[in-house]
Amino acid sequence: LRAPWAGLDWQDLHALVGGDAERTVWELITDEHRLARLSAAGRAGLVRLRDRLAPELRPQPDESLRTRVERLWLALGGPAPLTAAHEFENVYRYLDTLAALESGGTIPDITTLEEMLDIERVSSSADSRVQVMTMHRAKGLQFEHVMLYGLGRTPARTERRVLSWFDMPEGRGAVEKVISPVGPRAEVEADPIHRFIERSLAARESEESARLLYVACTRARQSLHLVGHVGVAKDGSTLRSPASSSLLAMLWPAVRPAYEAAFEPVTGDAVDEPDPFRQPLLKRHAKPWHMAKPEPLPGVDLPPSALPDKARVDYDWVGAGARFAGTVLHRWLQLASSGRVALGGLDAQALAEQSRCWLLEAGVAPDRTGPIIERVVAAVEATKRDPRGRWLLAGEGVSEYALTGVYQGRIESVVLDRVRIDEDGTHWIVDYKTGSHEGGGRDAFLAAEVERYAPQLARYRALYGAVCPAPVRCALYYPLLGAFVEVPARPGDPDHD
Repeated sequence: LRAPWAGLDWQDLHALVGGDAERTVWELITDEHRLARLSAAGRAGLVRLRDRLAPELRPQPDESLRTRVERLWLALGGPAPLTAAHEFENVYRYLDTLAALESGGTIPDITTLEEMLDIERVSSSADSRVQVMTMHRAKGLQFEHVMLYGLGRTPARTERRVLSWFDMPEGRGAVEKVISPVGPRAEVEADPIHRFIERSLAARESEESARLLYVACTRARQSLHLVGHVGVAKDGSTLRSPASSSLLAMLWPAVRPAYEAAFEPVTGDAVDEPDPFRQPLLKRHAKPWHMAKPEPLPGVDLPPSALPDKARVDYDWVGAGARFAGTVLHRWLQLASSGRVALGGLDAQALAEQSRCWLLEAGVAPDRTGPIIERVVAAVEATKRDPRGRWLLAGEGVSEYALTGVYQGRIESVVLDRVRIDEDGTHWIVDYKTGSHEGGGRDAFLAAEVERYAPQLARYRALYGAVCPAPVRCALYYPLLGAFVEVPARPGDPDHD
């Protein structure tokens, strides 16, 4: 309700929920008598919120809770206040956490969600210059400005030990242990040795705290800000001293005048001083927010009728095994071209084991993975041996490049296996093929493949040329044949000279 899509100030919040501890916030929002108590701006914001929230509260068994929350966030203008990529990443971390916990369109236990969000790491701006750390971590570091908070707090009490001892140094670097007697608590606490050990340990802890405080205060180069609190006498006339075990007590002789000056009542001469108490910043959408329209696709604007009725399955003559082999090979070549895997460091066994895992994840029966793996391993090994294959993977470029645009009056979406930029600036669009050819007639086979895939590569060339002005050439690469075959542009292609 404080967020920009509603933007209620504290007065409106109190008017909405004050004095009613039984009803939910949604019930209060739908109560017209409650809404009448709010300011005009607050009432308008709540009405907009209510109108957008109502459809998402109806049962929708075919949609997940995550989908409904994301849609509502977009409808309310959630993206509007965000200005950096890491802020959007945090939003979708929350949605992913929501999706991981939801069951049947709801969250069975909201406490579990809160616990998971508490431990979820969020992104921060790359240029953030604020670091939060303990005094221990600050040792040896320097900062322009240091702020120490909670100095008036009392540290947790050390647990009372059953057996206490104290190391007493003696000459030549040796130590002797002084151990308190063991017995009933009342007798032990009355024992002078036990009291001596406890006082010595308490003094040691106090000295260690003072040392840490000194370290923290001396980390600052330009400014040091100390924040702590003290109590007030029952009659409200004087300040109390800080707790003796607090860090503020160590600083009290130096900072006491500042506390006493702040405690003095404001006199007539100080009425013009700025009020140290400020209302928290309130952000509110100036007008109903609408999502911006996406950028137009490369090409001309088309009516909805230009959209394809359904996805078209190309080359359905390819067998299932060949398709799975192509999928796994594409993954290996993508990893190699992006530098995530060094193919030269993988032997055939490692290739086979990882390929088997990917095939099983894709649903291939275990007894059918053998021939597919043999084909994949052979293709990868052939690429490693082929100079043209090494050139294709090692140079500048991009792999698995997705494009959507207009081609011959229709909207087309494609994924380019590899775009390799050569030394003279030419962009090669290369399509990987796992096909092989037994026997003679290799050249005739490759010529037939060029004819078969020419329309596909013409589409790739046109879509890529719409977003990149560089010269473009297309080719097919057959690792099992060691063949790199250019597919030239033809008369009638959109970019043919």
